Amino acid sequence: IYKPRVPREKKVSLAWNSFASSMAPDPSTYGFRWNYELATKKDTKDGPLVTLPEYYRLVKDNNKAEWVVVLPKDVPVETGLAKVSFSRPLEDTSKPYVTPDDAESCWKKPGPVAGPFQAHLGDGSVVTYYWYRFADQPALLNADLTDIERQSLQARVEKLHRNWKKDRDYLAPPAIGKLAYVDPALIVTPPPGLEAGYVPIATRQAAEE
Repeated sequence: IYKPRVPREKKVSLAWNSFASSMAPDPSTYGFRWNYELATKKDTKDGPLVTLPEYYRLVKDNNKAEWVVVLPKDVPVETGLAKVSFSRPLEDTSKPYVTPDDAESCWKKPGPVAGPFQAHLGDGSVVTYYWYRFADQPALLNADLTDIERQSLQARVEKLHRNWKKDRDYLAPPAIGKLAYVDPALIVTPPPGLEAGYVPIATRQAAEE
């Protein structure tokens, strides 16, 4: 938990392991084992949900700082936090999610090779997307990779796209739980010639007009 633009060496970590530990029930499944003395489980029609602890205290030990969990009953009255509501603010649904439009930004330079295209989602929104060469997508241009490292990734992805066909299974089905549901509109087909080494990148999402 830290403010924006805090140097890496001054960022204070969260005592995550106190309420969650990673586990692998089988070789193909990854998950968390929750400490329900600190986290809260709630059953819903779509399956169980876990709510993370709400209150934390900054603890310093030998110049090392960490945010540790505080139970609601142990929150000091003088802080007034117990009476504060941290409910999610209402969002302006008419305002679209957009990406930078600057000609010199990583979204435009070198930029996409095909598009724009649109996907109409089940929630009533429209996603605008373009096809980028894998190594030239904005995330990788900002991943502190050298040009050689990005080209190595590009070669691997092209090989994967050519050999991993969608009519085969590459991971065993989960032994527990259920796979996440993906809106069918989000499963898109690349334009001819872009089947290997290119990926769809969303640049805008807005309500259907």
